[in-house]
Amino acid sequence: MKSLPLLELAEGRKPRARRAPVARPKEIVLHMAVAKVLRDHALETWAWTHIPSGELRSKITAFKLKRMGAKPGWPDFILVAPTGRFHALELKRSGARLSGPQEEFQSWCIKHAVKHSVAYNLDQALAVLDSWSCLRIKLGGAA
Repeated sequence: MKSLPLLELAEGRKPRARRAPVARPKEIVLHMAVAKVLRDHALETWAWTHIPSGELRSKITAFKLKRMGAKPGWPDFILVAPTGRFHALELKRSGARLSGPQEEFQSWCIKHAVKHSVAYNLDQALAVLDSWSCLRIKLGGAA
């Protein structure tokens, strides 16, 4: 039998059943998986990079990055096709939503015909990369 929370017992309340937290992998796991796929399977004619702007930083570092031109809302990955066309891939943890600046950047991309996709898991990210034809092989997770 589980022990009852003491405060609830002391107050004469019936303890509520507590749900176990839903395990959601950290977003960084998805970032690293996508980076590995791109390192291992991106066509040599494509250029790509990850924009590391989501980590906690000191106020001094944040100030320096802002002064150097870092802006909120930019995607996690930028890919450039051999034609010079840019593609933006935003990765979000399952259940997470785009921030205001991310929504604004997505709207800017749509307005200017820049391909922009949001993926919430590796299968979705692989499907996006496959649809952009930037991989040397078809991956099993791509739909």
